[in-house]
Amino acid sequence: MVLEIEVPSDEVDRHFATAYRHVAERTRVPGFRPGKAPRNVIDRFVGRGSVLAEAIDHLVSEAYDKALGQTDVMPIDQPEVDIDPASLAEGKPITFTATVPVRPEVELGAYTDYAFAPEKPQVSDEQVEQVIGEVREQQATLRPIDGRGAQDGDVASVKFTGAIGGEPFEGGSADRLPLVIGENRMIPGWEEHLVGLEIGGTKSFDITFPDDYRVEDLRGKEAHFEVELLDLREKVLPDVTDEFAKSVGDVETLEELRAEIRDAMVKRADAEARHTFGDRIIDYAVSNAKVELPEVMVANEIEIMSDELRTRLAQQRIGMEQYLALAKQTPEELSTELREPASRRVKTLLVLSAIAEKEGVDASDAHIDAEIAEQLARYDDDPKLRDYLTSRRGRSYLRMTLRNRTLVDTLIERALGTDASPEATEPPEQSEESA
Repeated sequence: MVLEIEVPSDEVDRHFATAYRHVAERTRVPGFRPGKAPRNVIDRFVGRGSVLAEAIDHLVSEAYDKALGQTDVMPIDQPEVDIDPASLAEGKPITFTATVPVRPEVELGAYTDYAFAPEKPQVSDEQVEQVIGEVREQQATLRPIDGRGAQDGDVASVKFTGAIGGEPFEGGSADRLPLVIGENRMIPGWEEHLVGLEIGGTKSFDITFPDDYRVEDLRGKEAHFEVELLDLREKVLPDVTDEFAKSVGDVETLEELRAEIRDAMVKRADAEARHTFGDRIIDYAVSNAKVELPEVMVANEIEIMSDELRTRLAQQRIGMEQYLALAKQTPEELSTELREPASRRVKTLLVLSAIAEKEGVDASDAHIDAEIAEQLARYDDDPKLRDYLTSRRGRSYLRMTLRNRTLVDTLIERALGTDASPEATEPPEQSEESA
């Protein structure tokens, strides 16, 4: 798409003024303080061409953003600008063109009348009792054991040393390690040697590391361990009574607690089934659509996915170089690996955007503003996040995200035979608890 953009003379003058100021501030002119050299001196000392290039950069950037904001165009890459520097002069307007790469046309196929339906999840009595059991475990107390040996389910503290071929190895010893016997936190079979030991008791045994052990250097090797049982406690679970129910929930009886748990499980299962159904609708629509993916969109998505991976690794205190070394990959091989999922994501976004246009689904300014406020509240009004979310690019991203979310909800409700508004014109209402 080609935009013809006209910049009035007063705006041209303003950009020239900005250009002269910036050039003067970074240029040392003998006899003048930084930023104080007059224009004629700057022209002689630096050259009119430098000022002209600076003015063009500011003028084109600002005028293009302003013109783009007055259209519904969503560019997929930087524009190709055609401007004649010789025609740019103070006191005169200027017109230039910007060729904007836009998203390709999507040939939609079927995206309704699915041959599948959302699952109807059931919550059994056994599942409810399993949750009751998990709550009991959380409320358990530990009672010191005296007069018997250790058994499965006991909470033990042990001191141990390990050696391979008579030599200690990293991670093979501990002065006081707590563990629950039978949870198999240690090497398979290791905890079985604790059964029968009383406090103060010791035991020596040999054990072989499994072939798939997480530490490659230890796989398949036999180690000798010397273990001492330092402490032993047993879990005491509360009785499943009305009093137990009162202690863990805002209920009066055990049956009320069971009903509350069942209701929460049904709601969670319904939400998961709805989410899965929505994913199947998206996959169905995308598989039936045809679109030629622009290479620039795929390349950008690969960069985004690389950044997402880098962020996840940073949370685990792993650098990208370290990850690539462990994965035995080069950056180019990682990009090749990400191409297929990146292409799938790009196609999904393009197809959803095309369906949204066809269905008349959009996100209103009020909805976008509400989302911005919610995200800023979540991240303590981070200045960088605020700058991004309130920028044209940030608002466009939020608009797309909210529009696609509304679209999928609309398609789900239509499939379920319930009413749904085709346009997200208002932000969602907040309850008093969430406000």
